[in-house]
Parts: sequence; structure tokens; C-alpha cells
Amino acid sequence: MKKVILASLSNLLMIVIPLLGKPALMVDWKILLMIAGSIAMWLTQPPVSVQETNDKQTSDRFSVILILAMSALGVIAPIVDWAYFHETHNQFDWVTVLGIATLLFGIYFRAWAVNTLGKFFTATVQIKDDHQLVTGGPYQIVRHPSYTGAFLAIVSSSLILHSWLGFFIAFLAMCLAYYVRINIEERELIGKFQDQYLQYKKTTKMIIPYVW
Repeated sequence: MKKVILASLSNLLMIVIPLLGKPALMVDWKILLMIAGSIAMWLTQPPVSVQETNDKQTSDRFSVILILAMSALGVIAPIVDWAYFHETHNQFDWVTVLGIATLLFGIYFRAWAVNTLGKFFTATVQIKDDHQLVTGGPYQIVRHPSYTGAFLAIVSSSLILHSWLGFFIAFLAMCLAYYVRINIEERELIGKFQDQYLQYKKTTKMIIPYVW
């Protein structure tokens, strides 16, 4: 139930409210697809809570709030650009197809990462007493595959809506959010696993295979 509430609130804040000035666009198939994608993201990951955010502020340093804020910006910016500054809203071409494919792959890749990490996947940065370093599945490809999946899902909105301004904003926003989050998270992981994690860093890129 908590996941459903969070998904509903997220869609209300990031998609419905920005379109209040153009209510007819709320039922556009592109918007409905984005809503479905958002729901899928929320339902395939553990829910975040205010209590957890407060309890884990020493290790997380409120990075979860930064990610949520930047994710919201990454979705709202292309929606506003598309709804209020584009003359046409029904474009369908290779960019649209690329956006849809990016959204679907992003959701899948993140869900794979969440399932692979299992009980060790949390919304906030935290190291459990029995924490294990997982390097199989998508963690063989990149060190933070759940962030890769979320990154792709967020920027896909800009492609689906043909908003290049939105793409630029979403790309920078998510780079900032994950740069901060990963630095915080990896300090905790190095503290726990030491040389084992340092060796893992040498052989596996952060969120983009062979690049970064």
C-alpha cells in the first residue's frame, strides 16, 4: 500500500500538477506511458520513508532527498517544455521509439539490480551488520546498476516528449544527484569491505559500462 501511495503522490506532483494548464494532455498516450513507467519503478523497489531518512541521515546525508528532487526536476522540465512550448505534441519517430526503449530497459535494469541485491537494497545509504558485497548479475556490468536504470528511465521522458531542453536539464540533474550519492555510498562500502571493494572499483565502472 505504501508503494501505491508513493507512486500516486509522485505522479500527482511530477506529471498531473505541471499539466493543470493543459488538462487535455493528461490523457495523451505519452503521458499515460510515463505514468505507467513511474508506477512500475515505485512498485519494483523498497519504499522510502521519512522515518528511514531521519534515522539514516549520518550514513545517507539526505542524499535520497537530493535524488528525489533531481528526479522530479528531470521529469517536470520536459513535460513543461513539451506541453507549453511545443506547437505539436503528437510526434512519433525514431526519437520516440528510442525513448520508449530507454524507459523499458531502464525499468528492467533497475528491477534486475534491486532483485539481485535483495535485502541489501535500501532507499537510503546504509550498511547492514551482515552486509555482503554483491558482484554478480548486473553488478558485473556496473557498480551501481540501479542508478543506471533510474537514470535511463528519467531521461527517457525527454526523448518520448521530444524535449531537448528537458533532456539537457534531466541529464545534468541526474548526473549531479548520482555523483553526490555514489561518493557517499562508496565511502561507506570501502569502510565495510576495504580492499575487496577497492579491487571491485578497479575492474567495474560506476554507472556507464566502459565509460564512467
